[in-house]
Amino acid sequence: MKKVIILSCMVLLIANLLFGAILSSYGSCNVALSSSVILVTGILLFLTDTINLKDGYKISLMLIFAIVGVLEFILSLIAPNRLTDNWWLILVIGLMAAEAILLIITNTVSNKIK
Repeated sequence: MKKVIILSCMVLLIANLLFGAILSSYGSCNVALSSSVILVTGILLFLTDTINLKDGYKISLMLIFAIVGVLEFILSLIAPNRLTDNWWLILVIGLMAAEAILLIITNTVSNKIK
């Protein structure tokens, strides 16, 4: 599963960078934000697969991270092409932080269950 996560993340990242180079309406800030969303989602999925979690937690977290990753990607596409006063960027960063906290909490709870 780890190879699938890494390869799919690489393919999506390369496609995103190519779309950014081809499309004039796809701004550089949006390309950077959507690329970071792909990388962070891939890292979270890889960590979820790597960390020793119970199967129920692992499957549900991978599904949640994939769905939220798609949502973050869509938000990064509709975000304005600027860094200042960008509420969409703040929302994406907040969702990424919530995902990381969810992984930490799930890892703690899963390790305490015998």
